Amino acid sequence: MKTVISTLLFALVLTTGLFAQQSVTNEKHERVLSHVEDNIFNVTFLDSNKDVVQQGQYWRDGDTYKPHGTWFLFAYGTDEIATTATYYKGKQLTVETIIDGKVIKANKELTAQLDSNIFKKL
Repeated sequence: MKTVISTLLFALVLTTGLFAQQSVTNEKHERVLSHVEDNIFNVTFLDSNKDVVQQGQYWRDGDTYKPHGTWFLFAYGTDEIATTATYYKGKQLTVETIIDGKVIKANKELTAQLDSNIFKKL
């Protein structure tokens, strides 16, 4: 009897967890690429409504396009900038985002400092 009850409880917990999960769908965005000069290309990503969701530049290195310059990520359904990041030939230098109305900034020095503080605590 204990085995039957345990099995039923286990099945109930398992199925409850499965039903609680949300379904997330990644939307494919149209990419519009235009040559600026030399190895620099502007890029704009559009959603299915043709709204701009992200803008930035690429640096072409052979057959590879690397993020370069300033990139903007727009809040869903608006023209408000939610996140700004700067890159140099594929290497991220800074990122600034807005969370609950507060501006959060990070750069290479801050990230390195946070990493070193984490290792000191270990």
